[in-house]
Amino acid sequence: MLTLDGYLLAPRREQFSLAVDTYETWSLLLPRNGAFAFEVSGVPGGVAKFGDIVICPPGGVLWRRMQRPTAFFHARFSTELEPPTGLTRLLDLDRLRADLAMLDDNHAELIATHVVTDLVLLASRSHRPGDKLVLEATAYLHDHFASPDLSLADLADQLGISPGQLSRRFKAAHGVTPANYLRRTRLRRARELLTETDDTLQSIAERCGYRSAFYLSRVFSSQTGQSPSQYRQTVRV
Repeated sequence: MLTLDGYLLAPRREQFSLAVDTYETWSLLLPRNGAFAFEVSGVPGGVAKFGDIVICPPGGVLWRRMQRPTAFFHARFSTELEPPTGLTRLLDLDRLRADLAMLDDNHAELIATHVVTDLVLLASRSHRPGDKLVLEATAYLHDHFASPDLSLADLADQLGISPGQLSRRFKAAHGVTPANYLRRTRLRRARELLTETDDTLQSIAERCGYRSAFYLSRVFSSQTGQSPSQYRQTVRV
């Protein structure tokens, strides 16, 4: 189904080694964090951030420029599939994170081939008819989870459907409701900040969409079985 021709899991960089390149095979480029501007010959350009994947067809020209320091994954591959060209916003961000985590744990070519195959399938799935609304909702939650004023009712209204319809369609795609997805996204970010920083709990709460450390602590404890302070001590042992 897919043959991997080469790949690069790059740490955070200020700029790409090459601003433009042409590949004989398919190629994909996605940011693990940060953001980059891009153009692919024959399709509209734009800005890619986490959750986006940019795919360039064989013989196409891929132009890219960092908008801010970015860690990224780049791969070249041959396939009988027809991946969507240009930018695709992936629906399943948890699966994307799992794929990238496999690359962190093991850089063997077999693992990388599996990851690239899955990324191509994820991109193709995100382009299926009927997924556009869920795609927009997922991108909105990912981009605005840090806002304590985020309203799922307002999101549904923005998409032109009822909150109930949004919940049903979102759950059909993700297996969880928008409210659960939002809470999970906020708590994932809280765990990252508890692990990687010495920020106060109030500061972490504000960066994760909660107005107070007390409320974050209550949600965190109910979902994980540990208080934020206990979690921080555990992961730093």
